[in-house]
Amino acid sequence: MLRKLREDRQLPLWKVAHAAEMDSTLLSKIELGQRLPTQEQMAALARFFRVALTELESMRMADKFLSENGHNLEAAALALARIQESAGEYLAKTKRGTASKQAKR
Repeated sequence: MLRKLREDRQLPLWKVAHAAEMDSTLLSKIELGQRLPTQEQMAALARFFRVALTELESMRMADKFLSENGHNLEAAALALARIQESAGEYLAKTKRGTASKQAKR
């Protein structure tokens, strides 16, 4: 995704790397999926490209998950389904908890 963002804007690698305070080699490795960016680096890239940090962070998480689990795609798909189910339950609990706290005020 980062490479696409950069190429769509016709930006050289060094310029994006400089804006994110990293060297071009590291950014290249991140674009190629050989390295994962830190959260701080993702925040800098999101600011530079003017995209939501959540969008870039979700891509970083997905890349990390696939790099660690892509050797078994069937199991990875099941794990993602479980994450989706758990996330829905977590969000429902969080909303109930927030509503309960607001009602007490």
